Amino acid sequence: MKQRLILLFAIIVCLTGMSAQAAVKIAPWSPIYMGVGQTTVMLDGKHASVAYAMRIDLKAPGISFLVSPHAGSKESISETSSEFATEHHLQLAINANFFDPCCSASKVDENIIGLTVSEGHIVSPPSSNSTYDESLTITKDNQARISVVSAGTDLSQVYTAVTGSAIVVKNGVNTGNENDLNKSVYGNPRTVVGLSRDGRYLYLVVVDGRKPSYSFGTTNTESAEIMLALGAYNALNLDGGGSTTMVREDEKEKIITVNKPSGGTERLVASSLGVHAQHLLR
Repeated sequence: MKQRLILLFAIIVCLTGMSAQAAVKIAPWSPIYMGVGQTTVMLDGKHASVAYAMRIDLKAPGISFLVSPHAGSKESISETSSEFATEHHLQLAINANFFDPCCSASKVDENIIGLTVSEGHIVSPPSSNSTYDESLTITKDNQARISVVSAGTDLSQVYTAVTGSAIVVKNGVNTGNENDLNKSVYGNPRTVVGLSRDGRYLYLVVVDGRKPSYSFGTTNTESAEIMLALGAYNALNLDGGGSTTMVREDEKEKIITVNKPSGGTERLVASSLGVHAQHLLR
């Protein structure tokens, strides 16, 4: 009898699209700039969490991207994503690559881990470490892709690039479990980027964490569930933990923090990914 009930539940899941995993609830999208919408995501289940998402129409007029340019004696000088957005008059920014040394309380020269390209200039070359060889690359005319890069990859058309640690959604399939497998699986603040199947929409997502009464944080598998629910066909995990930050320009053209960084304030990071967008007509 028990086996029949399990089989019946499995059939219902297949027929209805229900997930035996945590449920993802998405608020309606709200336009905040031309071609840019914002929403809040709730993840139920063991790791109940809150995420904030931006959906960017890569064909919308006025959309362009900037990554932290080269600075200092290494590859960059650490700063918050808010400082980066303010300095370059951006409408939106998130933290990007992993970096070394991490977590200094003061501004220091940093090494960026993995490929980073800013306005067509290579700030950090592809990593030889297979943990950090998966990148989001964008051309000057906003053709984007998420893929593995190496020293032999043709970067001649890449205008913007950031690199993470795991492709958690590949061709519409949740591959986060491949990265969680045989590891200590736990929830964590996350920063994730994704692309729609037709390549038109870029998703920038941050998941808050380490605050169980508000937001636990996600595994790579759970991050993938969120990205799939939002509409991503491919998605990449970037630096997370205390680095996870999303900032945007408000109606008074001041930079505000969208999420709640786990450390209470923004961390100084080595690289951020920023977006220029036109204001909505008023």
